[in-house]
Amino acid sequence: MSGRIEKNIVKSDVMERPVRKSVNLPATLIAGGKKHEGFIINISAKGVGMFVIKTTFPESTINCTKGSLLRLEMQSALGVYVTLQCRIKWLRLRKSSSRSVTTTMGMEVIDAPPSFIKLYNCLTEC
Repeated sequence: MSGRIEKNIVKSDVMERPVRKSVNLPATLIAGGKKHEGFIINISAKGVGMFVIKTTFPESTINCTKGSLLRLEMQSALGVYVTLQCRIKWLRLRKSSSRSVTTTMGMEVIDAPPSFIKLYNCLTEC
């Protein structure tokens, strides 16, 4: 894994976190037995940020909260599929109309497989 770190100053404390790379990779989130299509919008050595395509409210909303474990299937720019176990770190639901919801979330990758590490390293070093 890349050892690059960025530093963020929060209330006079320095918080370190892995460097994030902005991407636009197709992904499927599987939570509560339902599949939700979306896009990975950023990636780091330890996690991903995801935008879930609008869902119908309340029938298709994602059944999860901060700390929930779920499966994420993503596709690299080269078409390689990577399956990840993730834990939700933050979740933002925004009602975009009376019947639809936009969801964005940040997820920690649990026990990242070599294919994910290779993808991240390629994105940050290429």
